Amino acid sequence: MRLFLGSDFHVDYAQNLHWLGQLSRQDFTDDVLIVAGDLSDDVDLIQSCFDILVPRYKKLLFLPGNHDLWTARSGRGPSFDKFELLQTLCGGYGIETRPVAFGGTLIVPILGWYDYSFGEPDARIRRGWMDFYKCNWEGLAPADVAERFDQMNLIPDTLDFERVYSFSHFVPRIDLMPVRYPEKHKALFPVLGSARIEERIRELGSSMHFYGHSHLNRNKVIDGVTYINNAFGYPSETEITAKTILHVADL
Repeated sequence: MRLFLGSDFHVDYAQNLHWLGQLSRQDFTDDVLIVAGDLSDDVDLIQSCFDILVPRYKKLLFLPGNHDLWTARSGRGPSFDKFELLQTLCGGYGIETRPVAFGGTLIVPILGWYDYSFGEPDARIRRGWMDFYKCNWEGLAPADVAERFDQMNLIPDTLDFERVYSFSHFVPRIDLMPVRYPEKHKALFPVLGSARIEERIRELGSSMHFYGHSHLNRNKVIDGVTYINNAFGYPSETEITAKTILHVADL
């Protein structure tokens, strides 16, 4: 059994959804796929992704990204209500949203949000970052949202497992970003992730952590943990994304 990873499929772009639909119906039926968030803000499109992926894999693991929790298109209901809707939807498809074991391997999703632990956003980000307009957190600040998601995380006893892997949508530590990252893009650092996620990774004793959100494919070892981002990204992002579902481990 193999473990595959993908994130940030953004199937609002028809070519991205078409690419998913072309995946083999035979090659992955004994395998596991982690989808680390950002399918679409449209629930119907999320269901279309699940309709494609669930029959192709033995098991699908999912947690939502920021785009999945936008509510502007659906009438500005609370984003936490949409989170619960997606949890229920996953349950109906048999998609795992909680820690799950495959033999001696435990895989743990880590929910989160950005909390400005990577820096304070400047005026341009405060004006233009779409989450601020398209999510509805009922007056909660980002740090409060991050805390509420963190409280939902299940940190199981891992002593009986040979290895622990974890995954999040958001970036767990800012030094995963390249040193020579373009200055004009560094303004995004405050909304990339949270140090809370890294705390959970270390608490679990994960040897590998998978994440998304930054649309920058990475495979980097830091302090004994291998961090992998395999974001599909927007159609125009051909240099920083690999446009594939990546085999990351054997289970």
